[in-house]
Amino acid sequence: MSFRSIGFGALALLFVGVSGPVFPRVGSAAVFENFNPDRHVRALTGAISVGAELPVNANFLIDEREITGVGLNSVALITPQHFVTADHIVGDPNAPRIAQFRGSDGIVRSYTAGTSQQVVRGTDGTDIRIYTLDHPVPVEHGVRPLKIVTAESQIQFQGRQIYVIGRRTLPGGDVAQVGGRNTVNVVTNATLSGTRPTRVVEWIYDSVGDNGGIADDEIGLQGGDSGLPVLMRAGGEIALIGANFGIQQNISPSDTVGLYRNYATALGFYEAEINAITQVPFGSGQGFSISTISVTAIPEPGTFALCSLLGGTAVVRSRRRRCRPGRGSAGAASLPG
Repeated sequence: MSFRSIGFGALALLFVGVSGPVFPRVGSAAVFENFNPDRHVRALTGAISVGAELPVNANFLIDEREITGVGLNSVALITPQHFVTADHIVGDPNAPRIAQFRGSDGIVRSYTAGTSQQVVRGTDGTDIRIYTLDHPVPVEHGVRPLKIVTAESQIQFQGRQIYVIGRRTLPGGDVAQVGGRNTVNVVTNATLSGTRPTRVVEWIYDSVGDNGGIADDEIGLQGGDSGLPVLMRAGGEIALIGANFGIQQNISPSDTVGLYRNYATALGFYEAEINAITQVPFGSGQGFSISTISVTAIPEPGTFALCSLLGGTAVVRSRRRRCRPGRGSAGAASLPG
Protein backbone atom coordinates (compact mmCIF):
# COMPACT_ATOMS: atom_id res chain seq x y z
CA MET A 1 0.00 0.00 0.00
CA SER A 2 1.38 3.42 -0.90
CA PHE A 3 0.94 6.63 1.10
CA ARG A 4 1.77 10.18 0.12
CA SER A 5 4.56 11.70 2.19
CA ILE A 6 4.48 15.31 3.29
CA GLY A 7 7.69 16.85 4.57
CA PHE A 8 8.17 19.26 7.46
CA GLY A 9 8.31 22.14 5.02
CA ALA A 10 4.82 21.20 3.93
CA LEU A 11 3.09 21.47 7.29
CA ALA A 12 2.78 24.29 9.77
CA LEU A 13 2.99 23.23 13.40
CA LEU A 14 0.05 24.21 15.60
CA PHE A 15 2.16 24.45 18.74
CA VAL A 16 2.11 27.70 20.71
CA GLY A 17 3.92 26.77 23.89
CA VAL A 18 4.09 24.78 27.10
CA SER A 19 4.70 26.43 30.44
CA GLY A 20 4.85 24.35 33.59
CA PRO A 21 3.62 20.82 34.08
CA VAL A 22 0.06 21.35 32.84
CA PHE A 23 -0.52 21.00 29.11
CA PRO A 24 -1.55 24.38 27.71
CA ARG A 25 -5.05 25.78 27.35
CA VAL A 26 -3.88 28.76 25.34
CA GLY A 27 -6.30 31.05 23.57
CA SER A 28 -6.52 30.62 19.83
CA ALA A 29 -9.08 30.38 17.11
CA ALA A 30 -10.11 27.16 15.49
CA VAL A 31 -11.97 28.38 12.40
CA PHE A 32 -15.55 27.54 11.46
CA GLU A 33 -17.82 27.87 8.47
CA ASN A 34 -20.30 29.59 10.78
CA PHE A 35 -19.29 29.62 14.45
CA ASN A 36 -22.23 29.20 16.82
CA PRO A 37 -21.31 29.23 20.55
CA ASP A 38 -24.58 27.48 21.44
CA ARG A 39 -23.53 24.47 19.36
CA HIS A 40 -19.74 24.58 19.06
CA VAL A 41 -18.54 25.44 22.59
CA ARG A 42 -18.04 22.51 24.96
CA ALA A 43 -16.89 24.47 28.01
CA LEU A 44 -14.95 27.54 29.09
CA THR A 45 -11.45 26.39 29.98
CA GLY A 46 -9.53 29.58 30.70
CA ALA A 47 -9.93 29.47 34.49
CA ILE A 48 -10.60 25.90 35.63
CA SER A 49 -10.87 25.15 39.35
CA VAL A 50 -9.62 21.66 40.13
CA GLY A 51 -11.99 19.89 42.50
CA ALA A 52 -14.91 22.08 41.48
CA GLU A 53 -17.74 21.46 39.07
CA LEU A 54 -17.25 22.71 35.53
CA PRO A 55 -20.43 23.67 33.68
CA VAL A 56 -20.65 22.39 30.11
CA ASN A 57 -22.87 23.37 27.22
CA ALA A 58 -25.89 21.05 27.04
CA ASN A 59 -26.28 21.94 23.35
CA PHE A 60 -22.72 20.97 22.34
CA LEU A 61 -22.69 18.90 19.14
CA ILE A 62 -21.35 15.84 21.04
CA ASP A 63 -23.05 14.41 24.13
CA GLU A 64 -20.77 15.19 27.09
CA ARG A 65 -21.32 11.70 28.48
CA GLU A 66 -19.48 10.27 25.46
CA ILE A 67 -16.34 12.40 25.79
CA THR A 68 -15.30 12.33 29.44
CA GLY A 69 -11.99 10.93 28.13
CA VAL A 70 -11.32 14.13 26.19
CA GLY A 71 -9.08 16.20 28.44
CA LEU A 72 -9.60 19.87 29.18
CA ASN A 73 -6.03 20.41 28.00
CA SER A 74 -4.31 18.77 25.04
CA VAL A 75 -4.80 15.11 25.97
CA ALA A 76 -7.09 12.12 25.49
CA LEU A 77 -7.37 9.15 27.87
CA ILE A 78 -6.81 5.81 26.09
CA THR A 79 -6.59 3.43 29.08
CA PRO A 80 -7.32 4.00 32.79
CA GLN A 81 -3.61 4.85 33.21
CA HIS A 82 -2.50 6.35 29.89
CA PHE A 83 -3.19 9.44 27.84
CA VAL A 84 -1.98 10.48 24.41
CA THR A 85 -0.93 13.82 22.99
CA ALA A 86 1.16 15.22 20.12
CA ASP A 87 4.88 14.72 20.68
CA HIS A 88 5.78 18.08 19.15
CA ILE A 89 4.06 20.05 21.92
CA VAL A 90 6.14 18.36 24.63
CA GLY A 91 9.01 20.41 26.00
CA ASP A 92 11.04 18.18 28.32
CA PRO A 93 9.84 14.59 27.76
CA ASN A 94 11.22 13.59 31.16
CA ALA A 95 9.23 16.20 33.06
CA PRO A 96 6.01 15.17 34.85
CA ARG A 97 2.82 16.33 33.19
CA ILE A 98 -0.67 16.92 34.49
CA ALA A 99 -3.83 15.99 32.64
CA GLN A 100 -7.23 17.39 33.58
CA PHE A 101 -10.54 15.63 32.96
CA ARG A 102 -14.15 16.40 33.80
CA GLY A 103 -15.78 13.32 35.29
CA SER A 104 -19.37 12.20 34.82
CA ASP A 105 -20.16 14.00 38.09
CA GLY A 106 -19.04 17.28 36.51
CA ILE A 107 -15.99 17.64 38.79
CA VAL A 108 -12.60 18.57 37.29
CA ARG A 109 -9.71 16.47 38.59
CA SER A 110 -5.98 16.52 37.85
CA TYR A 111 -3.87 13.42 37.26
CA THR A 112 -0.07 13.37 37.22
CA ALA A 113 2.00 11.40 34.74
CA GLY A 114 5.61 10.95 35.76
CA THR A 115 6.80 9.09 32.68
CA SER A 116 6.16 9.14 28.94
CA GLN A 117 7.29 7.43 25.77
CA GLN A 118 7.32 8.47 22.14
CA VAL A 119 5.75 5.86 19.88
CA VAL A 120 8.51 4.46 17.67
CA ARG A 121 8.19 2.37 14.52
CA GLY A 122 11.42 0.71 13.51
CA THR A 123 14.08 3.27 14.29
CA ASP A 124 11.87 6.31 13.69
CA GLY A 125 10.01 8.22 16.37
CA THR A 126 6.54 9.55 15.54
CA ASP A 127 4.50 12.56 16.64
CA ILE A 128 2.62 10.32 19.09
CA ARG A 129 3.55 10.45 22.78
CA ILE A 130 1.98 8.24 25.44
CA TYR A 131 2.02 9.36 29.09
CA THR A 132 1.67 6.90 31.97
CA LEU A 133 -0.22 8.21 34.99
CA ASP A 134 1.25 7.52 38.42
CA HIS A 135 -2.00 5.71 39.29
CA PRO A 136 -4.99 4.58 37.21
CA VAL A 137 -7.98 6.91 37.12
CA PRO A 138 -10.48 5.51 39.65
CA VAL A 139 -13.63 4.14 38.07
CA GLU A 140 -15.77 6.22 40.42
CA HIS A 141 -14.41 9.43 38.86
CA GLY A 142 -16.44 8.66 35.76
CA VAL A 143 -13.71 9.34 33.18
CA ARG A 144 -14.05 6.76 30.41
CA PRO A 145 -11.05 5.97 28.19
CA LEU A 146 -11.71 6.40 24.49
CA LYS A 147 -11.53 3.47 22.10
CA ILE A 148 -9.18 3.95 19.15
CA VAL A 149 -10.48 3.69 15.60
CA THR A 150 -8.73 1.10 13.44
CA ALA A 151 -9.09 0.02 9.81
CA GLU A 152 -7.44 -2.49 7.51
CA SER A 153 -6.58 0.18 4.95
CA GLN A 154 -6.59 3.92 4.39
CA ILE A 155 -9.62 3.75 2.08
CA GLN A 156 -11.83 2.72 4.99
CA PHE A 157 -11.33 6.17 6.54
CA GLN A 158 -12.02 8.18 3.39
CA GLY A 159 -15.29 10.06 3.26
CA ARG A 160 -16.12 9.53 6.92
CA GLN A 161 -17.22 12.41 9.10
CA ILE A 162 -15.01 13.37 12.01
CA TYR A 163 -15.34 15.58 15.08
CA VAL A 164 -12.38 17.92 15.56
CA ILE A 165 -11.69 19.45 18.99
CA GLY A 166 -9.94 22.82 19.13
CA ARG A 167 -9.68 26.04 21.11
CA ARG A 168 -11.15 29.45 20.54
CA THR A 169 -11.05 32.81 22.26
CA LEU A 170 -14.59 34.12 22.51
CA PRO A 171 -15.68 37.75 22.40
CA GLY A 172 -14.86 39.17 25.81
CA GLY A 173 -11.69 37.09 26.13
CA ASP A 174 -12.97 33.78 27.51
CA VAL A 175 -11.06 30.74 26.25
CA ALA A 176 -13.24 27.80 25.26
CA GLN A 177 -12.77 24.24 24.12
CA VAL A 178 -14.75 23.95 20.91
CA GLY A 179 -15.70 21.25 18.44
CA GLY A 180 -16.79 21.02 14.83
CA ARG A 181 -17.03 18.49 12.03
CA ASN A 182 -15.29 17.72 8.78
CA THR A 183 -14.73 14.79 6.42
CA VAL A 184 -11.63 12.62 6.00
CA ASN A 185 -10.06 13.27 2.61
CA VAL A 186 -7.20 10.76 2.70
CA VAL A 187 -4.77 8.92 4.97
CA THR A 188 -1.13 9.70 4.29
CA ASN A 189 2.31 10.00 5.93
CA ALA A 190 3.81 13.21 7.28
CA THR A 191 7.32 13.89 8.60
CA LEU A 192 8.81 16.48 10.92
CA SER A 193 12.18 17.87 9.80
CA GLY A 194 12.45 14.94 7.41
CA THR A 195 12.30 12.45 10.29
CA ARG A 196 9.65 11.04 12.69
CA PRO A 197 7.28 9.82 9.93
CA THR A 198 3.73 9.58 11.24
CA ARG A 199 0.63 8.28 9.54
CA VAL A 200 -2.04 10.96 9.58
CA VAL A 201 -5.58 11.64 8.43
CA GLU A 202 -6.16 14.70 6.25
CA TRP A 203 -9.23 16.89 5.97
CA ILE A 204 -9.88 20.12 4.08
CA TYR A 205 -11.30 23.33 5.46
CA ASP A 206 -13.07 25.42 2.86
CA SER A 207 -15.00 28.51 3.87
CA VAL A 208 -16.96 28.23 0.62
CA GLY A 209 -19.05 25.13 -0.05
CA ASP A 210 -20.98 22.66 2.10
CA ASN A 211 -18.34 19.88 2.40
CA GLY A 212 -20.73 16.99 2.14
CA GLY A 213 -23.56 18.55 4.14
CA ILE A 214 -21.48 19.55 7.17
CA ALA A 215 -22.28 23.21 6.50
CA ASP A 216 -21.99 25.46 9.58
CA ASP A 217 -20.10 22.83 11.61
CA GLU A 218 -17.10 22.78 9.25
CA ILE A 219 -13.88 23.31 11.22
CA GLY A 220 -10.21 23.95 10.48
CA LEU A 221 -7.21 24.12 12.80
CA GLN A 222 -5.11 27.08 13.90
CA GLY A 223 -2.16 27.67 16.20
CA GLY A 224 -2.79 26.31 19.69
CA ASP A 225 -4.89 23.34 18.57
CA SER A 226 -2.09 20.74 18.59
CA GLY A 227 -2.59 17.66 20.74
CA LEU A 228 -6.35 18.02 21.04
CA PRO A 229 -8.27 14.99 19.78
CA VAL A 230 -9.99 14.13 16.54
CA LEU A 231 -12.94 11.78 17.02
CA MET A 232 -15.25 9.64 14.89
CA ARG A 233 -18.58 7.94 15.52
CA ALA A 234 -18.01 4.23 14.97
CA GLY A 235 -20.13 1.31 16.08
CA GLY A 236 -22.61 3.70 17.67
CA GLU A 237 -20.09 5.43 19.95
CA ILE A 238 -17.53 8.21 19.89
CA ALA A 239 -13.99 6.89 19.41
CA LEU A 240 -10.55 8.44 18.97
CA ILE A 241 -8.70 8.84 15.68
CA GLY A 242 -5.70 10.79 16.98
CA ALA A 243 -4.31 14.18 17.99
CA ASN A 244 -4.19 17.40 15.99
CA PHE A 245 -0.87 17.61 14.18
CA GLY A 246 -0.51 20.28 11.49
CA ILE A 247 -1.93 22.44 8.73
CA GLN A 248 -0.91 23.38 5.22
CA GLN A 249 1.89 25.93 5.00
CA ASN A 250 1.53 29.66 4.28
CA ILE A 251 -2.11 29.76 5.33
CA SER A 252 -3.73 32.48 7.42
CA PRO A 253 -7.26 31.12 7.69
CA SER A 254 -10.25 32.88 9.12
CA ASP A 255 -13.90 32.00 9.51
CA THR A 256 -14.70 33.65 6.20
CA VAL A 257 -11.60 33.13 4.07
CA GLY A 258 -9.56 30.00 3.55
CA LEU A 259 -9.16 26.63 1.87
CA TYR A 260 -6.39 24.47 3.35
CA ARG A 261 -5.46 20.98 4.48
CA ASN A 262 -5.41 19.83 8.13
CA TYR A 263 -3.77 16.77 9.70
CA ALA A 264 -4.12 14.57 12.78
CA THR A 265 -2.23 11.46 13.83
CA ALA A 266 -3.88 8.14 12.92
CA LEU A 267 -3.41 6.11 16.11
CA GLY A 268 -5.15 3.01 14.80
CA PHE A 269 -2.20 2.21 12.56
CA TYR A 270 0.04 2.02 15.67
CA GLU A 271 -1.99 -0.40 17.78
CA ALA A 272 0.92 -2.79 18.42
CA GLU A 273 3.38 -0.04 19.29
CA ILE A 274 0.93 1.67 21.66
CA ASN A 275 0.08 -1.59 23.42
CA ALA A 276 3.78 -2.29 23.87
CA ILE A 277 3.83 0.84 26.07
CA THR A 278 0.49 0.57 27.86
CA GLN A 279 0.70 -3.14 28.71
CA VAL A 280 3.78 -2.66 30.90
CA PRO A 281 2.76 -2.62 34.61
CA PHE A 282 3.55 0.67 36.35
CA GLY A 283 2.97 1.85 39.90
CA SER A 284 -0.35 0.52 41.17
CA GLY A 285 -1.50 -0.31 37.64
CA GLN A 286 -1.27 -3.80 36.19
CA GLY A 287 -0.76 -2.74 32.57
CA PHE A 288 -3.60 -2.10 30.14
CA SER A 289 -4.40 -2.85 26.50
CA ILE A 290 -6.07 -0.15 24.47
CA SER A 291 -9.62 -0.79 23.28
CA THR A 292 -10.25 -0.46 19.56
CA ILE A 293 -13.16 -0.29 17.19
CA SER A 294 -12.81 -0.95 13.47
CA VAL A 295 -14.47 0.72 10.50
CA THR A 296 -15.06 -0.50 6.97
CA ALA A 297 -15.10 1.39 3.70
CA ILE A 298 -17.98 3.60 2.61
CA PRO A 299 -19.02 2.06 -0.71
CA GLU A 300 -18.59 4.42 -3.66
CA PRO A 301 -17.69 1.92 -6.39
CA GLY A 302 -18.05 4.28 -9.33
CA THR A 303 -15.96 7.04 -7.77
CA PHE A 304 -13.16 4.82 -6.51
CA ALA A 305 -12.93 2.76 -9.66
CA LEU A 306 -12.59 5.87 -11.83
CA CYS A 307 -10.07 7.49 -9.48
CA SER A 308 -8.02 4.32 -9.41
CA LEU A 309 -7.81 4.28 -13.19
CA LEU A 310 -6.93 7.95 -13.57
CA GLY A 311 -4.84 8.56 -10.47
CA GLY A 312 -2.34 5.74 -10.59
CA THR A 313 -1.28 4.36 -7.22
CA ALA A 314 -2.83 7.10 -5.07
CA VAL A 315 -6.61 6.99 -4.64
CA VAL A 316 -7.75 10.28 -3.16
CA ARG A 317 -11.35 11.22 -2.55
CA SER A 318 -11.84 14.96 -2.63
CA ARG A 319 -14.84 16.63 -1.11
CA ARG A 320 -16.23 17.47 -4.50
CA ARG A 321 -15.48 13.96 -5.75
CA ARG A 322 -12.87 14.98 -8.21
CA CYS A 323 -10.17 12.41 -8.82
CA ARG A 324 -6.77 13.75 -7.84
CA PRO A 325 -3.44 12.02 -8.29
CA GLY A 326 -1.18 11.86 -5.25
CA ARG A 327 0.61 15.09 -4.39
CA GLY A 328 4.24 15.40 -3.41
CA SER A 329 5.73 17.49 -0.68
CA ALA A 330 5.59 20.81 -2.52
CA GLY A 331 3.67 23.58 -0.80
CA ALA A 332 3.34 21.89 2.58
CA ALA A 333 4.37 23.18 6.11
CA SER A 334 4.57 22.06 9.83
CA LEU A 335 2.13 22.98 12.70
CA PRO A 336 2.84 25.41 15.55
CA GLY A 337 1.14 23.79 18.57
